[in-house]
Amino acid sequence: MKYTRMIETYLDGKMNKEESEKIRELINKNKEFSAEVNLHEDINESIKDDQIFELRNNIITLLNKKDTETTSGEKANFMKYMKYPVAATILVLIGFSLSQILSFKSPQEIFHLYYNPYQTDITTRSVINSTDKIQLSYILYQEGNYKVSFEILKNYLEKNTTDQAARFYYSMNAIELDKNDLAISELLTILEDSFTPYSLHARWYLAMVYLKTGDVEKARKYLKILSDEENIYSKRANTILKKLRI
Repeated sequence: MKYTRMIETYLDGKMNKEESEKIRELINKNKEFSAEVNLHEDINESIKDDQIFELRNNIITLLNKKDTETTSGEKANFMKYMKYPVAATILVLIGFSLSQILSFKSPQEIFHLYYNPYQTDITTRSVINSTDKIQLSYILYQEGNYKVSFEILKNYLEKNTTDQAARFYYSMNAIELDKNDLAISELLTILEDSFTPYSLHARWYLAMVYLKTGDVEKARKYLKILSDEENIYSKRANTILKKLRI
């Protein structure tokens, strides 16, 4: 795991916007690096979820007991969580809901933690050698040239409205360019076609954009669909749903 320090810094949110964008570009281009990031995410979330749910259960147990019913062992077990912010514990004791206290990441933070550009299945080639404009737009997306790719696809889709691949890449560029409403509209259009091969990816990226825009309920809807079936997104969708429930 030669990228460990870099990946942990990225996942901890300690990079600036420019550094984070470079990491996402590397994830998009380097399959080895992308796999290592996913591994770190799985390990980190497994640890965090276990700790959070154990903390939650211990707090609930203690709050439901009278002082005279609480054993010294339970008190000692609770005290180990004093490493968590003292303010959080105080809020628990004065009656704030547990979900408010332990919601340590906003929807936008979850988006930045789990969002990666779509991993295109097109073999990277020199842009100079590509004569097909649509193929060129896909390559440009893969290389992070979102604005030019977006414009090519926008013009193309004006006359080729049924091309689902073009529409999907168009929506992916829209996400990168912060054209969130457009991305949502295009992804929903893709899902209107029950035979589209992009339905799985469209649901994942819809959930991501809804998190990005703070629409948690709509994000949850698509994450639930993804988590209910075995697919490449189900594990991540389930983890995010846990975070949204906490």
